[in-house]
Amino acid sequence: MSTINKSKLSFELIIPIILDSIKLLLKNPILILPKLLIAILYGFGTLIAVDLSKQLFSFQAFTSEQFLTFDFTNLFISCFFLLGLTISAFFIDLFFSGFYPILVSLALKKKLAFKEAFNLFKPKLVQIFLAGMIIWVLLTIISITEAAIIIFFNLSDIGLILSLIITFVFAFIFYFIYPKLVFENLPVQNVFTDSFAVSLKNKKLVFVLSLIPFSVSIIKFVLAYFSDSTLFLVLFWGLVFITGLVYSIHAVVNQLAYIKISNFKK
Repeated sequence: MSTINKSKLSFELIIPIILDSIKLLLKNPILILPKLLIAILYGFGTLIAVDLSKQLFSFQAFTSEQFLTFDFTNLFISCFFLLGLTISAFFIDLFFSGFYPILVSLALKKKLAFKEAFNLFKPKLVQIFLAGMIIWVLLTIISITEAAIIIFFNLSDIGLILSLIITFVFAFIFYFIYPKLVFENLPVQNVFTDSFAVSLKNKKLVFVLSLIPFSVSIIKFVLAYFSDSTLFLVLFWGLVFITGLVYSIHAVVNQLAYIKISNFKK
């Protein structure tokens, strides 16, 4: 079967894969809890980040005298708290990103047990965290480069759009990183290149599947910006809960899509 046919066939399986994922979660609702916890952590982080952004924008109107007399203590505390929360959420998310493929695999066999899943996952822990750190470093380097370009060329109006595009590209390129790390005995560097190749071969499928959680995150960010309003704050936390559900479905979809694509190779 050619690459084009594979991509087309995979794209047609999007709806069945999503429906199968929802059915699996309904049978195993405990699979929702990890992603729901992560969504809540990122929810708090989003609110703090938006509040910091508003404060930073307000500084544009400050005079030199106001800068000298302004008490930055609360700002620095918020920055350090956001950093700690972001790092904690990242590592928890990283852990479960690698853990989910095994959980889903056991759930498909109707043998879901967290203890057994963790025993199977332990040999892959180092590789999972190494891959996560590589992604973190790459994203940091690109973000710093992006910030430098925005400042140098005065592109602040499109800075957020560029950040969103970069985030989406990363999600697309590395879509199959974790199931490949868990189920294929490949060096980490080979997993990165192989994941990129598989994403390109199945670009329609991966694009749509990556777009689903990404779109929810954008809506959540917009609601967070207007969270000074009680209504928007309630809507924000409602969407955080929905985000946890969407990310849970997406985690299962990721594994089922990987299984389907792996079967196409046989």
